[in-house]
Amino acid sequence: MRIAIVIPIFNDWDSFVILVRELDRALAGANASVEVLPVDDGSTDPVPCPEKRLGDLQTIGRVELVRLVCNLGHQRAIATALAEVHRRGTFDVVCVMDGDGEDRPQDLLSLIREHYRYPDHVIVARRCERSEGLVFRTFYALYKATFAAITGRRIDFGNFCLIPAKALERIVHFPDVWNHLAAALVKSRLLIRKQDLPRGTRYAGRSKMNLVSLVTHGLSAVSAFSDAAFVRMLLLSLLLATACAGGLLTVMMVRLLTDMAIPGWASTVSGILLILLAQTVMFSVVAVFLNLSSRCSRNMIPATDALRFIRDCTTLARR
Repeated sequence: MRIAIVIPIFNDWDSFVILVRELDRALAGANASVEVLPVDDGSTDPVPCPEKRLGDLQTIGRVELVRLVCNLGHQRAIATALAEVHRRGTFDVVCVMDGDGEDRPQDLLSLIREHYRYPDHVIVARRCERSEGLVFRTFYALYKATFAAITGRRIDFGNFCLIPAKALERIVHFPDVWNHLAAALVKSRLLIRKQDLPRGTRYAGRSKMNLVSLVTHGLSAVSAFSDAAFVRMLLLSLLLATACAGGLLTVMMVRLLTDMAIPGWASTVSGILLILLAQTVMFSVVAVFLNLSSRCSRNMIPATDALRFIRDCTTLARR
């Protein structure tokens, strides 16, 4: 079996060198032709003499650096690399993993074994143990609950996955993979097999992920299901508009038909309800037009559009 391993990197070269060495040891019994394709996502730090640091490879056939012309972001770097692997058409499967050690090299064998059992499925790693702190896990649980409420979908896996060549063709023609790989896999209706695996710890340095990146990543997942989110928000707006209209009718009936009214209160409450009603209707109308206009715009297709972001490909090491 011919395996391509895609690893997005931004300045994290120390962890990458350790990862390649670990992969070379872990895949010794895989009986496969393995090539590693690190994606340099516009790193500002130079590659630190990889030929010497990677040493003699025993299992990995080649390490080829795919250098992008600018920093696209983690997900778009992955999408570009997947498009490049698809363009070459020389691999049976492609694996995606982070380069910091949190996706453990030995777990790649579990994904490969699962692939042999389910060759038509995309095999994804579902975290059964996490190494992050309590604060991160709490906010992550809140995010997953909010995501499920907005989209009606559930995503309990990340980038660490194995994609068969046949499924890769479908993925790289899917616009949503440009923003969020896991959401695109769920939306693509491909067969997905989940493998429970623990999360590892970083080899070196600190994570480049910050609050802005996390929020953007979460919203990118929601954007893949914008149609479902739009319908739910529209229904919620209509429900709120109906409640405002009912409140206005109740105020008018109390004001005109009973002696319970306090001077001035009916005007104040009616004004507040009218403002809420107007804002709700305005939001619904704007949302409808934005949603309809987005259907006429051209989507980003990684298979044809992402390859222009590749500056060059350089072999870093060979067996």
